[in-house]
Amino acid sequence: MNKFIYSVATFLMVIVASAQSSVVQAEYFWDTDPGYGLATPVLATDGSFNSTFEQLTKTGIVLPAVGLHVFNIRIKDNTGVWGPVFRNVISVQTTLGTADFDLKNVVVYPNPVKDILNISIDRNITAVALYNVLGQQVLTKFFNSNEVAFDISNLTAGTYFVKVASDTEVKTIKIIKQ
Repeated sequence: MNKFIYSVATFLMVIVASAQSSVVQAEYFWDTDPGYGLATPVLATDGSFNSTFEQLTKTGIVLPAVGLHVFNIRIKDNTGVWGPVFRNVISVQTTLGTADFDLKNVVVYPNPVKDILNISIDRNITAVALYNVLGQQVLTKFFNSNEVAFDISNLTAGTYFVKVASDTEVKTIKIIKQ
């Protein structure tokens, strides 16, 4: 079973407030913070954090279980102070061999959506879950139909991830709520 991330690379943006500050360390973690200095270290692409950004590719990253997860990254300056955590929601997917079992032909409209999100597919939709950009599940409904109307009118405007399930197959789609 192979795991992969749809997002090929994550960029660590290094913003230095003064000429005397510099980044000396960076680390990343999935979902739960293990504590300052206890996460997986990020290596600088050229041996030092002296560029406006350093690149962290999927090579060597230990992935969490299949599903939506929050990828977190933070930096430490030369005074020993850790900066804020920068977060990004990542969808970790699974393939078995070369066959792709993700749902095909899922139609989600309109996108951007204001109140009702319509979802249709050529098979039975069993569940639809909505996640915010922090990876928190904010709404779930169960269905038994190949066409559903998903009411999201009570949610605040922003970016969400819709996880459409049909038996053991799943497809995650990014939407914008107006």
